[in-house]
Amino acid sequence: MQSSAHSQYMDESYSSIFSITNTFDVVDPDAPETALSAYEQAIFLAPRAAALYYHKGQVLEQMGRTSEAQSAYTEARQRGHRC
Repeated sequence: MQSSAHSQYMDESYSSIFSITNTFDVVDPDAPETALSAYEQAIFLAPRAAALYYHKGQVLEQMGRTSEAQSAYTEARQRGHRC
């Protein structure tokens, strides 16, 4: 079981690591899939990190998967992220 301090640390760490995925003006068409995979792995490692769910939602939204994005945003809010 993770402490809230550890979760906060993971939240901040992964948010900064993956913040680059918020912009998709790259040529690589697989970038959203790669970003989604990275967020899913990060969530597996730090399931309490609310920002990861938010950023996963952003990627899903970019991919046109709005229903899944809304679920990710809901998870983020339930974990305390303000979105």
